[in-house]
Amino acid sequence: MRWITARWPALASIIAAFLVIGLIYVTAEGRPELTYVEGKVRDGLAPLYGAVSGATGFFRHWVEVIRNYSRLEQENAELWQEIDRLKRELAALEQLREENARLREDLGFYRANPVPPVAAEIIARSPSNWFDKIVINRGTSHGLEPGDAVVTPAGVVGRIYTTTEHTAEVMLIVDDRSAFGAAVLRSGAPVLVEGTGQGNSLRLKPLIKEIDIEIGDEIVTSSMSGVFPDGLPVGKVVDIDRGEYGLLLTAEISPHVDLARVQRVFVLKRDQAAPQ
Repeated sequence: MRWITARWPALASIIAAFLVIGLIYVTAEGRPELTYVEGKVRDGLAPLYGAVSGATGFFRHWVEVIRNYSRLEQENAELWQEIDRLKRELAALEQLREENARLREDLGFYRANPVPPVAAEIIARSPSNWFDKIVINRGTSHGLEPGDAVVTPAGVVGRIYTTTEHTAEVMLIVDDRSAFGAAVLRSGAPVLVEGTGQGNSLRLKPLIKEIDIEIGDEIVTSSMSGVFPDGLPVGKVVDIDRGEYGLLLTAEISPHVDLARVQRVFVLKRDQAAPQ
């Protein structure tokens, strides 16, 4: 008994070796028929075959899952990078489309004027008040003078206040020092348009006692002021204050030009802005 216990590992190794040899023998190809013993051995080992095959299949399945996960994770990262790239390209295309639309609008305005205006770009703004003054990249070397009107295809922006050789400072129409003559487009009633100095807003005052004006009315420039030519868009009436006794005192105008975002302007010489 002690002899068997002491040599059990060796006996187990010998038995395992025989089993392996038997499996090799049983599964070897080349003989169309099996002996009775071989058939019984194969039948007896069938559950072992199934267990080994199942374990192998399970292992292969999860190896493939892990491989696919790594591949899908990499593909997902690449797709997100592609989406980001396409978003950037779409944003660039949209910017180009808007730029093209602005250039077309500017070109149309430029060609519509009998005397070509001076095109300019805004290069600086008032640091203390965004709606106070702007600086453009044209000056006396381009024939500009104080008092020249500054406009865009959408409407009036302001007028030149001071000049240097290559720059000009423009007082915006919303500056509280700005005032010019205008008219109600629908009725032709003369009005005075003043800057409020409070953001992108204008104040309207009537120049006649009885005035026909409504919310939504368009206000256009009048050449009688000697600043702007007739008919340039100014803005739309958004509020009317008729006062305590029902008499019109003031109205609020929202300018057509977004003065906080405008980037390009045109300068009309004083002889262009003067009454014809």
